[in-house]
Amino acid sequence: MNVIRALAVGGLTMLIGLGGTAFGATPLTVQIDQSELLTLPTDPGTIIVGNPSIADVSLNGKQLFIHGHSFGATNLMIFDVSGNKMSEFELTVGNSASTQLTLYNGSSTNGVTRRTYSCAPTCEAAIMVGDPNFYVDQLIGSTRGKADLANGVKSSDLAPKQQGGTAPAN
Repeated sequence: MNVIRALAVGGLTMLIGLGGTAFGATPLTVQIDQSELLTLPTDPGTIIVGNPSIADVSLNGKQLFIHGHSFGATNLMIFDVSGNKMSEFELTVGNSASTQLTLYNGSSTNGVTRRTYSCAPTCEAAIMVGDPNFYVDQLIGSTRGKADLANGVKSSDLAPKQQGGTAPAN
C-alpha cells in the first residue's frame, strides 16, 4: 500500500497519494474563517463532511478546498468514483491566535462580556463565534452600512422611514 501525505502550511499544497484502505483517520486542522487546499490524486466521486456547520468543502477538479466555519471537530471522507474510500480525515477547526485579541470585560456580579479584535497590525473589531449578540449586531450593521455607501446607496435611503411609509425629504 502506498500512502503519502503532506500537510498544507502557508502557501504549500497538501498532496495525497493514496492506495488501498486507510487504517485510521488522518488529523487535519483548518483555521476558522480560512481554507486549506488538498490536491487529490484522482477525481473524487463522493465527499462527505460529518458536520457542515463546522466545515464544508468545494471542489475544482482534483482540488478540494476545505473551509473552516466554526470551532469544533468533525470528519471528512473522500471516496473515488467507484465508491472506494480514498481518505478519511479527523477535521478540527481551530483558531490561530497570533493576530487575534480577545477582551473580556465585567465581573462575576454583573456578568462578563467578550469582544474580539483582529490585530494585523492595528486592532480592529472582528466577529467571532462566542461574542455577544449585541456586539455582533453592531459590527454587522456597521459593515453593512459601509458596504451600502460603497455601492452607491444614498444615505437618505438608509434613514428610518417616517410614519406613512415615506423617507424624510432632503
